[in-house]
Amino acid sequence: MNIKLLTLLTVPMVTLAGVSSDSMFKSLVKDKPKADYVFSAQERAELLAERLPILSSMQLTYEGQTYSKIKYADEYGRDTLVQLESVSGKTVTLMIDDMSDADARCLIYSDKNELDSFDCGPKKIAVSSNKSLVESQTQLGMKTLRLEYHQEALEYLTMIGSTILTPIVTPAEVKIKTSFAFDDFYNDAVCGGHCQQRIESTLGVTTFTQLQSIVDQYQGTPMTMVFDSHIGGSADDDINMYTGLLIKDNNMNTLVTENGSVFSGGTDLFAAGNKRTLERASDVGRIEMAQQIGVHSWFDDDLKKSAKQIPYADESHRKQATYFTRVMGDKGIDFYLFTLDSAPAQGAHWITKYESDKYDFINEIIDQP
Repeated sequence: MNIKLLTLLTVPMVTLAGVSSDSMFKSLVKDKPKADYVFSAQERAELLAERLPILSSMQLTYEGQTYSKIKYADEYGRDTLVQLESVSGKTVTLMIDDMSDADARCLIYSDKNELDSFDCGPKKIAVSSNKSLVESQTQLGMKTLRLEYHQEALEYLTMIGSTILTPIVTPAEVKIKTSFAFDDFYNDAVCGGHCQQRIESTLGVTTFTQLQSIVDQYQGTPMTMVFDSHIGGSADDDINMYTGLLIKDNNMNTLVTENGSVFSGGTDLFAAGNKRTLERASDVGRIEMAQQIGVHSWFDDDLKKSAKQIPYADESHRKQATYFTRVMGDKGIDFYLFTLDSAPAQGAHWITKYESDKYDFINEIIDQP
């Protein structure tokens, strides 16, 4: 996500001449946003209706296969990573360059661990009324490919998310485990074997649709959302809150494993768990040192204002206040306000044990054996 909050001032119980303690309290205590936003099935349906067409906005023909379903997408610097799937379930990954650049070259990565590039600059693009078409040939394998896409949808691709949810069924429960859709691409094409640095995935409409499908399939079975990878945040806050409510309304627990972390919108989903558990990545030092649960404030790009420059009566604050009240109860609004003060929108703050206890946030911390 990108959204969070501030704490109340502690007012000393004294009375100044001519000023009652009650009036001083009212003057010093900061307002809070009201938790009065209405999350509805109708709004959720409208959000999905806007976003789901993006998943069918691109078609690739390559090596006798047609890939017409977009599974995941994410940013890679200024480029866009897209994973496409064929009817048979085969996948391929594209790294799409800025195709308005005369020297644009896109990459194609197949499940055979093959990496190749192709010219995707303006000279290769044919534009019709509502679609663009790239017909090109790969540089190394000299394989022809045909890529059709909707230009408008291309601008929103990175909002759909890159987090895979995999249900692991046990007799006692269903564990819904996270992973990164582009792990293989990074390991093979970027890191040359195995990435040592933390690679973070994003949350989006694909996160919601995957979780809804799992809930529908295993309705009534106890479930735990297991963050076993690094979640860098949400690319779509509106749909992410509905993902969190799906966790809450289905009485799921949430768990950050020793291999995982959550930040921003990922922390919002962790907050939705009935029981929230952290497995420490390291039993040395304070919990924040491992950077496993992080928060920050948010910024409105349209208004060019930070969260705290926007009145609490604004819908954006009320929506967040309502969400955190729904998932956390009485401590929800104060936790939201804490996140706004925790770090700027481009920064990060990793939750301490003291802060967790103050807001009843992490219910259990498990040390390494």
